[in-house]
Amino acid sequence: MTPELELGDGEQRVFFRAGGEWCYLWTPASFSVDGKVPVVIHHHGARGYVRQGSADWLEEDYKVSILRAVMSGGGCAVAGSHACGDHWGNPAAVEADMALFHALSGIPGLDMSRVGLTGGGLGGALIWILVLGPLSGRVKAVAVMQAVASLESIILRKRFKAPCLRAYGLPEETPDMEAIERIRPYDPLPRLQRLAPSTPMPRTAIYHGARDLNIPPEDHAIPLWNALRRAGGEATLELFPDVEHNVYRMGKRIEDRLEDFFRSSL
Repeated sequence: MTPELELGDGEQRVFFRAGGEWCYLWTPASFSVDGKVPVVIHHHGARGYVRQGSADWLEEDYKVSILRAVMSGGGCAVAGSHACGDHWGNPAAVEADMALFHALSGIPGLDMSRVGLTGGGLGGALIWILVLGPLSGRVKAVAVMQAVASLESIILRKRFKAPCLRAYGLPEETPDMEAIERIRPYDPLPRLQRLAPSTPMPRTAIYHGARDLNIPPEDHAIPLWNALRRAGGEATLELFPDVEHNVYRMGKRIEDRLEDFFRSSL
């Protein structure tokens, strides 16, 4: 167990450092240090944070309700890392998330053979980089909401080009095609589209607003879904016709879907 943690049975929220970043672990009421509950690792979006004793996803009511739905369905604990803040899936964020994964692996009462990932916004890029890289074959289920899959689209549409380039150490004025080539090794969608058929992939649910202008579904959710299916993965896509970039704000509609998904996947 990490030295900062002193866990007991039942529901609790604890904060600790892993890989130099603040992390949290929220256990369900059913948690026992002598038992085994699965874990879902959450990945925050832009301006999300985990700090000493606080995290946006543990404080804002609609976000807390989403995590509670995940916990209720999966009978699981939920964890998250600050992962260097607005990272857009960069290598430092990958290292931070893997440090959290290894820290969780040393905590009694957690079943690291049943791991799920969830999140959205820029956290979506990190999710797929992990699935394609250091967590390959170790993730059972992924649920993404209004999530980034294509960094190329982020650059070309320019809505978030500057913060994306900053995350990769590139000047804001970097020409589009140069930026795309520099970031291509980290861009999850082209890698997903090159997967060979029958590549083992986690069971996946994609939830996206059909009217999302920030992360347009035709650039992200739809090609992600197609790439996963071509690889032979079990993937579902739900586009909500009345929703913009606010799947998180859907309340019971999204909570019920997440609860059902993780109940049947972990």
